[in-house]
Amino acid sequence: WVLESIPQEIIDTHELKVITLDYRRECQQDDIVDSLTTSEFSEETVSKLTGINGSATSSKQEHSESHFLHILRLSENGQEINRGRTQWRKKTSR
Repeated sequence: WVLESIPQEIIDTHELKVITLDYRRECQQDDIVDSLTTSEFSEETVSKLTGINGSATSSKQEHSESHFLHILRLSENGQEINRGRTQWRKKTSR
């Protein structure tokens, strides 16, 4: 779920450098979950993840690296199941 939510233009132009996963709690087979992803710009980003399921809206960044925050949570009560961060670096020209 983490990698599936990365914007296609990042997948096309970057490669995964670092992935960090923090498991918070278990979920069950019948649980309905929300998968949220956003570009990570500041520490305030976590509190702003109140949107609907889906991938992050990518803005054109001139940086050589891009960072994303990922949250998997229970739809019923919003409890976090997993939090992740990914760091992507620009692909090198060959």
